[in-house]
Amino acid sequence: MTNPSVISSGMPKKPGRGRTAIFALTRKGAELAGRLVSQMPGSACFCNDRYVLPGMIPFGRLSDVFGSAWLDHDEIVCIMSCGIAVRMVAPMLEHKTRDPAVVVVDQNGAFAVSLLSGHIGGANELARKVAALTGGTAVITTASDIQDKPAIDLAAKSAGLRIENIAMASRIQAAILDEEPLWIFDPEGLLLRYLPVDHGFHVVGGAEECEKFYGTPGIWVSESIAPKGVECLEARPQNLVIGVGCNRGTSSEEIVGFIKEKLMESGLSPLSIRNFASLDIKADELGLLDAAKVFDRPIYFCARRDIEDILVPNPSKTVARHTGVESVCEASALWSAGTRQLLAPKRKGGNCTLAVARVSSR
Repeated sequence: MTNPSVISSGMPKKPGRGRTAIFALTRKGAELAGRLVSQMPGSACFCNDRYVLPGMIPFGRLSDVFGSAWLDHDEIVCIMSCGIAVRMVAPMLEHKTRDPAVVVVDQNGAFAVSLLSGHIGGANELARKVAALTGGTAVITTASDIQDKPAIDLAAKSAGLRIENIAMASRIQAAILDEEPLWIFDPEGLLLRYLPVDHGFHVVGGAEECEKFYGTPGIWVSESIAPKGVECLEARPQNLVIGVGCNRGTSSEEIVGFIKEKLMESGLSPLSIRNFASLDIKADELGLLDAAKVFDRPIYFCARRDIEDILVPNPSKTVARHTGVESVCEASALWSAGTRQLLAPKRKGGNCTLAVARVSSR
């Protein structure tokens, strides 16, 4: 497969974020921060201007710099009291899937407290890392860590899965801690490989078997929508390539609505989109580029020579007259996914066409 041209790439959860921001308020805190910065690549230190050391970013008031650091970093280490840290963090809180990891450390480095975003954000891991550097103790209060039980949100993150109904994660985690019966549908073992061997889940082989567990919570790991009436956490692999064609000047609103509609008809989740694909003559199509941004996924463009020999189920002479190839959406989806079989063949509506190919994780 020819290397694709990336026109619009998927963004991290907050664009432009750095790695770690370290805050120090006291002289001893500044000394500790200096040691941490030297051992944590990619970190930056913000320090009270009375005690600032070379290479640190000075501030007069913590509130003047904390908000921007919150937006620009994945991790925040606060060398201060928990009370001050909580007052700084409270107005910034959004959601545990977007908030940075926050760890509070005393100025002596004796304790590193995982304060916020312990699992998904990585604060528990960060607390352990900081404690190892200071020779202190990591303070972890997450129940699954204390009871040595698997953390589903952390396992899903490690597996590269996107959780569609994050509120359900708390229900599943509580069931794990209470040792309730649970089931899991994970045909490719994407999540199972990140769970301990004695995970305790009943592994089911398909939708019909899941339906036997009405009233029992479980985990559905698939790009397909779970059966109606089944109580489950839906974890989405990013394994769908959406080949898209459109008439010149088609609006992003029409393209986005069309993609959502056709995925729903096919029983597929938009969260499983890995990328979009189309022909390079569409590389300047603003509606298409903006639609990819709405889904926060990249779009790749292929040249005619890349797809002219790809066999598709629905070739079109009309498409050939306009583009020089007999297929855009089906051929570009197969090209980008590196497969020969479509999950969903060409669908047409209004000014758009769409086809879906699935990337195997095996």
